Amino acid sequence: MPSQHHDTGYKDVFSHPEFVQQLIEGFAPPEIAEIMDFSTLKNHSGHYITPLFKERFEDVVWSVEVN
Repeated sequence: MPSQHHDTGYKDVFSHPEFVQQLIEGFAPPEIAEIMDFSTLKNHSGHYITPLFKERFEDVVWSVEVN
């Protein structure tokens, strides 16, 4: 499925770790946000090959370590 034009804007906004941190702190329960080490936020490629060998470009994917 081709990306929609508005997807580009969302992907740009969600590509900034500061925004991701603010989003989590603003919407996740405080006890969840408090255990996250935001200095470890890591952006991962949203480019995958499926088990059926189809190329896919997905949304922005982040990981974070928790204490």
